[in-house]
Amino acid sequence: MKKINTFWYSFQKSLLDLNYYKDIIKTSYWFSFKYLLFLLICLSLVRSVQLGLDYGKIRNKIPGYIQMAKTELTALYPKELELRISNGRLYTNVVEPYYINFPAKFGDMGGKHLAVIDTLASPTEYKQYNTLVLATRDVVVYPDKQQGDSITTKMYFFSDMKKSLYIDHTNYMKVINSLNPLLVKLPSYIEIAVIVGLILLPFFGGLFWTSSTLFGLVFLTILTWIMSKIIGAKLGYKTLYRLGMHGVTWPILFLFILDLSHQSFPFIFNLIFALWMGFVLLRMKRALVV
Repeated sequence: MKKINTFWYSFQKSLLDLNYYKDIIKTSYWFSFKYLLFLLICLSLVRSVQLGLDYGKIRNKIPGYIQMAKTELTALYPKELELRISNGRLYTNVVEPYYINFPAKFGDMGGKHLAVIDTLASPTEYKQYNTLVLATRDVVVYPDKQQGDSITTKMYFFSDMKKSLYIDHTNYMKVINSLNPLLVKLPSYIEIAVIVGLILLPFFGGLFWTSSTLFGLVFLTILTWIMSKIIGAKLGYKTLYRLGMHGVTWPILFLFILDLSHQSFPFIFNLIFALWMGFVLLRMKRALVV
């Protein structure tokens, strides 16, 4: 209880009392570290509760989503299509190019196909087919990374398969039906994973958040060090870094509230931090000599 009271006192003072920053200099680095860590654990806890409430809204819909996914998977493989991979080459029983489209629930996807089979095509013609996956005689081409409008691809060579493979609608359905036991238990697995994740989020999320904030402060403190020189506050880098561990309270809270409302403003964190630390430095200019 004493530690909570200490945190609450430091939290209020870090937000509202410029004179408090003179007292911070007299404390240890670990005092400021524990303050920042506990602050971010508390905010991560709030986020965990929010995510839990969001999960509660869709929890009863999950079995329906799973059933819908199974239905779409069942209808995905064309009944007439037969594929055979032998000696590193693909053979089909359909007129090519053969197009497999995304499920109707995805919309028209801008005319993009889910897969195209054309054993006479070259892998270099991937973009011309406007498809996610292109199967040629020897390889399957699929997307790897997207940078702007440019997409890099990867290829899987059928020659890498050690055994021949035959696929038709009957074999495909055997695979889908073999998933039934897993699909029945999947809602329970999801619930367990969500509960465990929500319990661990405040601790691991707070720790990761603290680490990234401390890393960012390495660069932000350079800014406050320059401001200190200009103002004439005569504070060293290490001292400014520790003051910054409390000075980030305002921008962290502001960004947290913005994130909850799904809004964002570029560089707002840095701007709020610089303004607040500027006020701190002005107040401390004549009071401290380092």
